[in-house]
Amino acid sequence: RKVPCTMAAGFLLQFASAPAVVAPRRHPAVVGRASTIGGTPAVTDRTAVGTLSLPSLGIGTIAWNGKTEEDKARIAGVAAAAQARGLDFFDTAERYGASPLSLIPAALAGLGLPVDKSYLGGDCESNLAEWGRGATVATKFTPTPWRRQASDVVDAARGSCERLGVDSIDLYQLHMPDIIQPFRAFGVVDRKDEIYWDGLAEAYKSGLVRNVGVSNYGGALLERAQEHLARQGVPLVSNQIAFNLLCRREGSLATLEKGNELGVRTLAYYPLAMGLLTGKLAARNLRQAVLEKRVSPQRAADLCRYLEGGSGGTAGDIPRNGVLPLLEAVSDVAAARSKTPAQVALNWVMCKGAIPVGGASSVSQVEDNLGALGWRLEPSEVGQLDAAADDLPFDFKGAGFQTTDSKFVGYGFERWVLN
Repeated sequence: RKVPCTMAAGFLLQFASAPAVVAPRRHPAVVGRASTIGGTPAVTDRTAVGTLSLPSLGIGTIAWNGKTEEDKARIAGVAAAAQARGLDFFDTAERYGASPLSLIPAALAGLGLPVDKSYLGGDCESNLAEWGRGATVATKFTPTPWRRQASDVVDAARGSCERLGVDSIDLYQLHMPDIIQPFRAFGVVDRKDEIYWDGLAEAYKSGLVRNVGVSNYGGALLERAQEHLARQGVPLVSNQIAFNLLCRREGSLATLEKGNELGVRTLAYYPLAMGLLTGKLAARNLRQAVLEKRVSPQRAADLCRYLEGGSGGTAGDIPRNGVLPLLEAVSDVAAARSKTPAQVALNWVMCKGAIPVGGASSVSQVEDNLGALGWRLEPSEVGQLDAAADDLPFDFKGAGFQTTDSKFVGYGFERWVLN
């Protein structure tokens, strides 16, 4: 039910409850015929990331935080189905699963107030100790104002190990640059990025983590991080950013290309632009979902703007018919390939040299995602889709309080810039 709340609490409720959608020469993907073992191409269509061999498509787990026994059973079934089909790469973070009320103290601590700052979430990590047993799991460290030493990264990695039930983490990533600067308006900025890089190095050398990566880094910061870690003998293997057919401008494509140049693999979140690229979203259904309290009004309003056109919200100014021209191009390629639009959109991300990391809330979504593996679009098809995307005068920026270039941190949004 809807209850009155402060602006900060309202933002946090929305942020926490929304369901966290030609291959370069430096990154040859390991692509083969569809495996006869279990009939799944995920066994052979794999990509090397550091010391890991990953399916060329990952699963994000931000929404894998069941509140009821029915939800937990459903998510456990999805995880089991994914692993059985070879989709055994799960991406999570220490802050995934945080309740709105628990995030408020964390945000206040960012302002330097004397409140409990020990809880950042971790529920998804704890769930993956059971649901993700045997899978390759990547998780993330959250930069915060009170984490001021390299040892804080090591301690956080140790905590993630305990929640995940492992001795070492397959891939440990910084969740974002050190953008949480609550006193920026007063001219006080205290960036600790290099300290966090040192922490990654210490965690790597101690054996707590097998591979290290970053998230939401633009090309310049990515190169700095790689050079800093290389001086300590630590390879930087990945950078996770928002990237899809609708999200290529404002530095995303340039960042991916810089990663290709540096030999740093790009992991692409929102690969289906929150469902917009599946061809299944309809404005009337989104509005009905709001009435049934299954989708927040802010999220639905933004997604409707992308579909129909309009102004405001996170989406900004979208012309009439929104993404329709691009969806028509995707559907044409899909029909010619006997694939779904979602499979084509995911495959396009792979063709650019990235690993798409999309959500999966049902076994049917796992099956559909699986159909993106074991083949690649022809260069002419990639060019056709590129041209259709170029014709759109806007980029996907997220929906509601989930955006492609910022995090809500209690007192407001803090942003990063890829370009």
